[in-house]
Amino acid sequence: IPVLPDHTEMDSDTRKAVVRAFLNWHYQDCSGKPKELVPWKEVIPRHDQLIPPPYLPDGKKIREPSRMNRHEATELLDFWYNHQQNSQDVMFKFYGW
Repeated sequence: IPVLPDHTEMDSDTRKAVVRAFLNWHYQDCSGKPKELVPWKEVIPRHDQLIPPPYLPDGKKIREPSRMNRHEATELLDFWYNHQQNSQDVMFKFYGW
């Protein structure tokens, strides 16, 4: 399971790269395909079918990380990092592939 680093000193591009790596790891784990990347063209239109609501901030949908602005990437990282620090529960997972 990936451990998120403290992102407070990261620039915007690094934050987006961390979001991408985090989501790719979870996709690879869920799909059983260790070298595959998140197929964003499939994820975006089926967002609600693939990502359980508890794994994202309230009311938020996920975007392809390179299209996120600094605020969007920071909001996701804050949400996952706080969960990581305060809970033993799973931080993120896809419903299935």
